[in-house]
Amino acid sequence: MKVLFYWVLYPLIRPFYLISVILNTLILGIIVIVISFFDKRGTVVHYIGRFWSLLNVYLSGTQVKIKGKEKIDTSRSYIVMSNHQSLFDVWVLIGKLPLQIRWIVKKEIRKIPVFGYALERMGHIYIDRGNRTDAYAGLNEAARRVKEGTSVIIFPEGTRSKDGRLLTFRLGGAVLALRSGVSILPVTVNGGRFALRKGTLDLLPGKMEIVVGDEIDPKRFGENDGEALMETVRSFIEKNLDLSYGEIP
Repeated sequence: MKVLFYWVLYPLIRPFYLISVILNTLILGIIVIVISFFDKRGTVVHYIGRFWSLLNVYLSGTQVKIKGKEKIDTSRSYIVMSNHQSLFDVWVLIGKLPLQIRWIVKKEIRKIPVFGYALERMGHIYIDRGNRTDAYAGLNEAARRVKEGTSVIIFPEGTRSKDGRLLTFRLGGAVLALRSGVSILPVTVNGGRFALRKGTLDLLPGKMEIVVGDEIDPKRFGENDGEALMETVRSFIEKNLDLSYGEIP
């Protein structure tokens, strides 16, 4: 029966789900843009973003759980660093982490009608990864935000992994952590690559989990120790990586 559901019945439902994502993104994006002009601290639009994320996760039939949530001090800000397997990773992290979160987003997303501008109004930070000057300006802006109490999320791999294994970690996250002095919260997301494979819209209702690791104090590292810092982050994320979690029959 599971095989029949996943590979025969669910593909018939999938187009209606994708249409619902487009419609609710358009509606909530317009609401966010309007409210953002009055919501100077970004609290209301943050919760709209959480609602949007969880709505689309649960409408897909995907189940999500979080482990290690007690390690998060909600009165503090963090630089959250996570592995990246699927577009669903973004939704589950926004929806499940109990933090005021902003993202460092590639500049191309800004071109998406309504959605791109809504992200900007929510306070997410766009950077041009192909322009070093622009990228460093974005990191400086992110450093300012975390010092002021807003958590920032980074995918150090820079792109999604097809097989779930960790790719090379870029040094931008280390630069941000060393400049701001804010602790890194390593997070592992499992199951995303089965729920939505990279490069496709072949969504399947699966299981995902977020595993929160122990925080890493960047002050233990010197300003020239960015590679050592990112290697430590990588080891913390890899320790909780489960490549078979959420596998679809």
